[in-house]
Amino acid sequence: MMRIFLFLISYGLIVVTVTHMIFYFNYLSLGYSWQRILLFIIQTPDFTLFVMAVILLAITVFFQAPSRTPFF
Repeated sequence: MMRIFLFLISYGLIVVTVTHMIFYFNYLSLGYSWQRILLFIIQTPDFTLFVMAVILLAITVFFQAPSRTPFF
């Protein structure tokens, strides 16, 4: 049950932070360069939260949980 909870939390954080990062690309229409926008995105707390959520998602998906018998 805990793995499902962690999966849903990390997936939700990824969706929210990627959405915010996509909104930052609207600065292209204001004349900013790609390099400047990507540097800005890397420096925001959203990017740090995104990286931590991806790591948490990878841990919940790829590491095995201890198995129990159905009649435990």
